[in-house]
Order: sequence, then structure tokens, then C-alpha cells
Amino acid sequence: MDELEKHIRDHREEMDIHEPDPSLWNRIEQGLPGRERRLRELMWRAAVAVIIAGTAMLAVFSVIRLQERVNDPQVAEVRETYYYYDSQIKMLFEEAEPLLTANPEIDTELRLGMDVLDSLSAEIIKDLNDNIASSEVLEALIGNYRLRIELLEDMLQLMKENDEGPEKTPENEL
Repeated sequence: MDELEKHIRDHREEMDIHEPDPSLWNRIEQGLPGRERRLRELMWRAAVAVIIAGTAMLAVFSVIRLQERVNDPQVAEVRETYYYYDSQIKMLFEEAEPLLTANPEIDTELRLGMDVLDSLSAEIIKDLNDNIASSEVLEALIGNYRLRIELLEDMLQLMKENDEGPEKTPENEL
């Protein structure tokens, strides 16, 4: 121990004659750098907690809304319509496949027409997802599928007639 420390210990009671001002500690505490940092950390943590809670609430509400859409009778009707017409189109494509491989120019033309109808169908489905006049949009979707089927049936009929027709000779060729 050094001399100063020894002197303070020995004469401590003589030195404690004055009481400090109670507001002194508040002024000292405000000047400490750690308190400011703790407040900022606390604010950041609170902000992160609010963001996480908000995101969780949005996720829960999205799941609830999706569940309501799954149970919606109009969505079920659209789903049934899609499956029915999609199966019809697949059957027609399977029937036309051998004829399309023999006629690549018709295959290209048919696929271009189907691509246009597919893009229209995607727009219609987007409208359905936005809940825009669901019954009219459903009718437009059915009309789109009917056009596809009609296009496929017409192409199939033309290709069958072309295959069943008389043999081409120089006299009857165009």
C-alpha cells in the first residue's frame, strides 16, 4: 500500500463530514457513455422485434387468405374447368401427334396459335387471382379453352382429310 491510501483509510471518518447532493449521481449517470449505447441497442432490438412480428403477422394472414381461396367455390370451379379442358387438349394432341410429325409446317403453325391462346389464358388467370369479376373471367377462360380445342380439332380434321385423300399426281396437284 502506498502512503496516500494508508492515510485515507486511517482518516476516513474525519473526511466524511459532507453528504453529496442527491442530483449529483443523475448528472454523473447521464455523462456515462455506456448508458447511451444501451439505449440505442434497446431501440434497435425493439425495432427488430416489431419488424419480425409484422412479418410473422403478414405471413399468417397470407396463409389464412390462401386457405380461404382454396376453399372458395369459384376457385374449385376454375380448378375443375382447368383439369377438364386440359385433359381434352392433351387427348387431342396425342391423337394429332403422328400427323403433326409428318407435317412440320402445320405443327409449327398450330404451336404458334396455341402459344397465343396460352398467353391469353395466363392473362385471364391473372385476372382471376385479382378477383376481377370472377364469373365473367371464368367464362372467358372457358371460351379460351374452347378455342384451343376447336383449333386442334380443325387441324386434326384437315390433316386426316389430307392423309385420306387421293394420291397426289401431277394432274390433281395445285
